[in-house]
Amino acid sequence: MSTLSTSITYDDTTSLILMTLRGCVSADDVVSVYRIANDYAKAHNSSKILIDLSEVEHRFEAIDIVDFMPKVAHYMRDFTIARVVGFEGYMHDLILQKAKRYNVNAENFECFKTAKQWLCNL
Repeated sequence: MSTLSTSITYDDTTSLILMTLRGCVSADDVVSVYRIANDYAKAHNSSKILIDLSEVEHRFEAIDIVDFMPKVAHYMRDFTIARVVGFEGYMHDLILQKAKRYNVNAENFECFKTAKQWLCNL
């Protein structure tokens, strides 16, 4: 059972999709989250997504990334994504590395403000 809490909004002053996740995330949750972000961004005609993952705990094995990344990359490919990650960034780093292999324009940040500035300056 998932204990994931998700919040998503659109900031019309910056044209950014802002998404916050908290709790434990499964491999299926990862795919669902990026599908939701994709649909929401398209509905708001936005190409930039800021996802705060700093309070997320991964509940899947590293090898699972190989299985779900093609689906995630499909949802991420049309966007620039800034991911705010916590200090326990091992899985976040693996996901980012794999995403880049699929030519996804994404970066990890430790600071929300820095991530937002990066997206706004593109």
